[in-house]
Amino acid sequence: MTMVIPGIVSATFKTRSIEEVLRIAKNAGLCAIEWSENHHIAKSDIELAKHVSILTQESGLEIAGYGSYYRLGEGMDIKPSLETAKALGAKMVRIWAGSKPSAALTEDERKALISELSKAVELAKQYDIVLNLEWHKNTLTDENESGLEVLRTINSPYLHTLWQPTQALSFEERKEGLRMILPYLSYLHVYYWDESGRRPFDEGLEHWREYFSVLEKDKKYYALLEFVLKDSEEQFYQDAAALKALLQKGV
Repeated sequence: MTMVIPGIVSATFKTRSIEEVLRIAKNAGLCAIEWSENHHIAKSDIELAKHVSILTQESGLEIAGYGSYYRLGEGMDIKPSLETAKALGAKMVRIWAGSKPSAALTEDERKALISELSKAVELAKQYDIVLNLEWHKNTLTDENESGLEVLRTINSPYLHTLWQPTQALSFEERKEGLRMILPYLSYLHVYYWDESGRRPFDEGLEHWREYFSVLEKDKKYYALLEFVLKDSEEQFYQDAAALKALLQKGV
């Protein structure tokens, strides 16, 4: 049976303190957390990262990853994010695959992003940290084929990907994209949106039952909640309960 660990993306509650996020995660009965670079543990704040590592462990939560905002093509240095993740005890760091739609890139622009990514992956290897691409619109991973090509081109155990249901794609396209990237998948960002925006997670249970059915058997994944309706703590608890109930039925 596939092991799917329910958790939280700390950026779900951007304005809440680290302690509050941990309290909410514990109250919701969740097991893992992705800590945000922009909202909770700034890159290069090594002492805070070490402190949060201890707090997280004391709360009984696993650290799924470090949500970095390093973005290809912006002339950024990934090293501070890697050093902070190492201090946090995170084995995975989320990064962004550029800032333009994949279809709008010239061949030279795409090659430049791939070259930069290759160098970032080599540096991450030195820290024994796996980089994970954000699966997102207006990046190299906005279309299934483009994202898969990036992963195959780099072809390194130190480059994997996250996955989330991209709104620009149909349900069937999302499900097929998830199936395509399974060999590279680390974990999932979990939420439900419709045309109007954020919705309660339980309205998307049929979609998520299908998504989870695609996952490889006998492999561990994190399923981390984010984008709660109206940033409501109470709604978050309802979403977490719905996610846990779905996972308890087996995937």
